[in-house]
Amino acid sequence: MSGKKPIIGLAGGIGAGKSTVAEEFRKIGCAVISADKINHEVLSRPDIIQNINRWWGKKAKIVKPDGQIDCEVLGWIVFDNGNLLKQLTDLLHPLIFQREKELLQTYQKDPEVVAIVLDIPLLFEAGQDKLCDFVVFVRADEALRYERLRQKRGWDAEKIKKIENFQISLDKKAKKSEYTVDNNSGIPTVSSQVKKVLSTILNNKK
Repeated sequence: MSGKKPIIGLAGGIGAGKSTVAEEFRKIGCAVISADKINHEVLSRPDIIQNINRWWGKKAKIVKPDGQIDCEVLGWIVFDNGNLLKQLTDLLHPLIFQREKELLQTYQKDPEVVAIVLDIPLLFEAGQDKLCDFVVFVRADEALRYERLRQKRGWDAEKIKKIENFQISLDKKAKKSEYTVDNNSGIPTVSSQVKKVLSTILNNKK
């Protein structure tokens, strides 16, 4: 890692608050690469919209009146069928990965950046933990995660369970991670943990 900024991946269950943890890293000098943000950028491309509409537009109103993909409708379609999910990921992931690599190169050269955080929903499932020097597991109780998802996205337990069936178990993710941040309390508690993790990583780097 000599001369290289550490790359920190975030892992955890859906609703655990990985983006919240990523924001705390950003506040103390880290650059954050958000796969969700890149995903939205890719889904806004006319060629991608055309492909998705051609595949599934007859099943549902997948393109909104403003010409953009309705991500909620798209999610319902693909998460009900593993083959369709693979079809979508085969289309999107190469473009997302390419953009991530470009951002990694940019941030490695930025003197203002102390470390780079990958906020990627399926870090281990997509094999992107291989890009990381360290992985931080974001832990949150199931009841709290489900309540966050119900409030934020309107998801019920059935949909959450269905999505989780496509993912590696939380126990395995935790065991494969070097650090853990508990996100069952408020921001001050998360912030304190993030500062400790980053300090440890930067000190180990020297």
